[in-house]
Amino acid sequence: MNTLIDCNFLPVFYAYHHCKKTAKPLPDYDNYSNVEEIWMNFYGLGKFETYQFVYQHCSGIDHFREWLIQLKGEKKIRESAAAFSRWQQQQAGSVTTNAPNRILSTEQLNSWKRDGYLRISDLIEEDLCDAVVALICSHMHIDLSRPATWYTQHPDWHGLMVLLYQGESTESIRSHPKLKQLFAELYDTPHIIAKTEKVSFNPPETSTWKFAHSELHWDIDLKKDNLYYIQGLVYLNDVPENRGPLKLVPGFHSKFEKFIAGYPDLHSATQAMLRSVSAIPVPGKKGDVVLWLQTLPHAASVNRSDMPRFVQYVSFSKLEIG
Repeated sequence: MNTLIDCNFLPVFYAYHHCKKTAKPLPDYDNYSNVEEIWMNFYGLGKFETYQFVYQHCSGIDHFREWLIQLKGEKKIRESAAAFSRWQQQQAGSVTTNAPNRILSTEQLNSWKRDGYLRISDLIEEDLCDAVVALICSHMHIDLSRPATWYTQHPDWHGLMVLLYQGESTESIRSHPKLKQLFAELYDTPHIIAKTEKVSFNPPETSTWKFAHSELHWDIDLKKDNLYYIQGLVYLNDVPENRGPLKLVPGFHSKFEKFIAGYPDLHSATQAMLRSVSAIPVPGKKGDVVLWLQTLPHAASVNRSDMPRFVQYVSFSKLEIG
């Protein structure tokens, strides 16, 4: 347990959420939300799984420490605490991965600036994708040879999102050096860290199971000053146009701020957006990575094929708090 005591942010995190849980005044801490996100990324924690434990099950800070060690293992916790400490001392460069060659061409960068999205083919090895598919199937008790098992309800399956954050296979993709290099080029800094994101499972529609999450939307916090944030996914199996690929509105990022300014809130802007835009599908092959700016309207689409769609979501945070 002592491996965690040296992390000076852990008691801050616990105190902040304990106060929130008990409706007490929140403690003062500069840039708290940004620091919390970076701290969780160093430890490899999913937000939902962590908040769920803290707000529903946690009996105290020692219980929280025990949960962390049980979830990640003592060795990982020790390494994470040391890495976070180095970052606090402004030694972020010691935890970055330097790739020798740039991944994106000038043409791809120009396309990114113009359209706000990219699909990069064959970035992730097929065996890594297959391992995550196997993890999802095992977790959800899915047998791909038996379609009847594709629709059984599971407590971690919400819409198409699967609240599955931990596993060697998902970590292998999350920590892939080419993936980090790709985000580093688009953020124009090597000082970034992977976020612990969800996976997704989207089976084909049937007469009794309908997909209800294909409406274009934004995943965005308008309170943040910098809206340049990159969302991403890895196709874990082939996703042709009829297998529920991502759909989005290219180029909308260039007019997002002007558009949003004409409405009192995000909901009103979303309703107006839905009446005025058309999206395109972004199909891909196993191992392809699709990245898009959060200011693009986007959504998954209906799966009309004969096999499920599998995805791992990926994103990175800058190691900055200013």
